[in-house]
Amino acid sequence: MAFLKNICLFGAVVLLANVAVATEGDAKIGKTKTMACMGCHGPTGNSFVPNFPALAGQPAGYIIKQIKDFKSAGRKNAVMTNFALGINEADLNHIGAYYESQVKTPVMKNIMHLKTDAEKTKLLTLGKKLYDHGNPETGQAACFVCHGRNGDALVDFNIPILANQHPQYLISTLKEFKNRKRTNDDERVMRRIVDTMSNEQIEAVAYYSSYLVSTLEEKK
Repeated sequence: MAFLKNICLFGAVVLLANVAVATEGDAKIGKTKTMACMGCHGPTGNSFVPNFPALAGQPAGYIIKQIKDFKSAGRKNAVMTNFALGINEADLNHIGAYYESQVKTPVMKNIMHLKTDAEKTKLLTLGKKLYDHGNPETGQAACFVCHGRNGDALVDFNIPILANQHPQYLISTLKEFKNRKRTNDDERVMRRIVDTMSNEQIEAVAYYSSYLVSTLEEKK
């Protein structure tokens, strides 16, 4: 567990190099550059579709890294790669700044409505346990180490905010790391973690994370 914590913190330091780039963006200009993004991610980065991530409030550096990874095929998605290839460096910074400046609105936890109260309680209890303490038996690091107690992450290190994110998106993302459809995590941090997790644990962490409330939104 300590080993995974060290990897996570090392990866965060590596990502810090993107912070200076992120501050160069202009949110007002960025808004004019996101027209093509609105169909999937919403006008303000608050996606209406559970399988599309909410981008509002995410660290600019994190968004910039993901777009760059789509451009270089470091992260694979045909639709996103097509859009990313048309974004130049200056616009990339503006887009990152725009989404970071937006306030995240509550997302629908659609799948949760299909479960009984007892199932919801069990799932969220397991999710909280794994998020706060990890799993000593398998060496899984606690999620809060990188993503923060409230799911609002180490923003200065460009780690994604999990609070109030679509749980369906989080589930699919964790499974993509596990089956290696996604491999753009620094130092293989996420892949090492999800390799120790069952599908039930992945679902539990995703739902618990989505119910967290970021304290960063209160400052906007």
